[in-house]
Amino acid sequence: MNCAFCPHHKCYTEGQNCTKYSHEEVCGFYSEDDRRMMRASSATESRNYMKMTRLEESAFFAKELGVKKIGIAFCIGLANEAHFCAQYFKNQGFVVESVCCKVCSVDKDMLELEKIKPGKHEAMCNPRTQAQLLNSAGTELNFIVGLCVGHDMQFTMASKAPVSCLITKDRVLANNPAGAVYSRYWRRKLGILEDGTV
Repeated sequence: MNCAFCPHHKCYTEGQNCTKYSHEEVCGFYSEDDRRMMRASSATESRNYMKMTRLEESAFFAKELGVKKIGIAFCIGLANEAHFCAQYFKNQGFVVESVCCKVCSVDKDMLELEKIKPGKHEAMCNPRTQAQLLNSAGTELNFIVGLCVGHDMQFTMASKAPVSCLITKDRVLANNPAGAVYSRYWRRKLGILEDGTV
């Protein structure tokens, strides 16, 4: 599959099927739990299209699922943003558990990780412990706020609850990674031509 380079996307406009799977097989990929989540997602999109921010949609989606307890795994660099998100969810009636990436303050040396400032104590990011703590708390949905590339993957793999992202870290573009593809200056710097080719 090479959908990113498709010139027409007729799957969207005309129902074209470019895969080896029948529509019946595709429907079979979804368990009843999956379908329940898909229904909540579809309701979130159709009822709030162009009306809600992602934060608002996340709360709406959680309510559609009947979720009571939400987890937030956040980067210490986005502690203020995590506080705001947690307060919003609380205001919407959810119980919120939140865990910082530096939880337990394990030094990077213990896992032989590269440091920004060698020779000093540098707490490693701890995504698997973040997930374990939220698993133990019994969160039903978990949201990422600014975890590093790779750490977000570790957290997602270790989380028992489904995971979505509220804020994606980008230290250069004010946590707006899409800015790199929206700006012709950044596209040029990254070697991506105006037509999307490299």
